[in-house]
Amino acid sequence: ATLATTALSAELIQGEVKKIDDGAGKITLKHGPAKSLGMDEPMTMVYRVKDPAMLQQVKVGDKVEFEAEEAGSGFTVTKLQKAK
Repeated sequence: ATLATTALSAELIQGEVKKIDDGAGKITLKHGPAKSLGMDEPMTMVYRVKDPAMLQQVKVGDKVEFEAEEAGSGFTVTKLQKAK
């Protein structure tokens, strides 16, 4: 039960898609402060995606909401959806 609770409480970060690199499975997101990632300032960063299929659902310029986690190789987007 603990894991599920943690997943639900993770905040969705508001962002905008700046670049998509299908080949490398990476996405560049401009976003506001992301407390869950320890970022207090807005920034633009390159993220890996957990599932390359996520990149098919969005395009450059889309406003999105996402969740990410810090992994050994950098930050990985674990959830990505268009903002409503």
